[in-house]
Amino acid sequence: MMPVDVPHLERNLVITASRNEPAHGAFDVLRTRLVQTLLEHNWKRVAITSPTRNCGKTFTAVNLAISLSRYEASRTVLLDLDMRNPSVAGVIGDTRPGKMGDFLRGKLSAEELLVTFDHNSLNIGASLAIGTNHVVEPYASELAHEPSTAASLERLMAEMDPDILLFDMPPALAFDDVIAFRKHFDGVLMVVSGGETRPDDMREVMRRMGEQTPLLGVVLNQAEGEDGSDYSYGD
Repeated sequence: MMPVDVPHLERNLVITASRNEPAHGAFDVLRTRLVQTLLEHNWKRVAITSPTRNCGKTFTAVNLAISLSRYEASRTVLLDLDMRNPSVAGVIGDTRPGKMGDFLRGKLSAEELLVTFDHNSLNIGASLAIGTNHVVEPYASELAHEPSTAASLERLMAEMDPDILLFDMPPALAFDDVIAFRKHFDGVLMVVSGGETRPDDMREVMRRMGEQTPLLGVVLNQAEGEDGSDYSYGD
């Protein structure tokens, strides 16, 4: 288990941890509506991405995961699949991040990869496990097609039995990783920036992923950059 470093989380604007920021409520709304949608369709795997860089997708993924952790009866796993620019470990303060590539290649078990938070005063639940990464994978999209990747994810589902599996993915227009991983997730949560994202960017993302890819929701980051804290949620 990993100790909870409250000042570190606050510096990284993990606002759902201490709930000191009013914007934490937007993540609780996102949590509730996402859970309802997944239950309605019997889905579990959610890719979190953005059209371009600096829209706040990793911040959204971590805050959503911590908000979900407060559902004690619901198990959540968050995997850092932005293997070109892994950053979840830095956000949560994991000083011993794992190797996502080794996990997907079957060289590392889910138990060896995943970390959980130790008992803490912030009520971050023990039902949350996070797979961090510190090794850049320049051939991440090719790795998505390897049989070992599908086998490793299926093994994780069988061993950990999560109710929700979140994938923090790279920006969809920057690389082809999201398209390559399409068969591994049920739907997409899109994070857009009020100061960065153009309507054409959104349309191009959905065109590339295809009409059959469910868009589970859109999170609007009304500030600029990964550390923005003014969020709203809509279908």
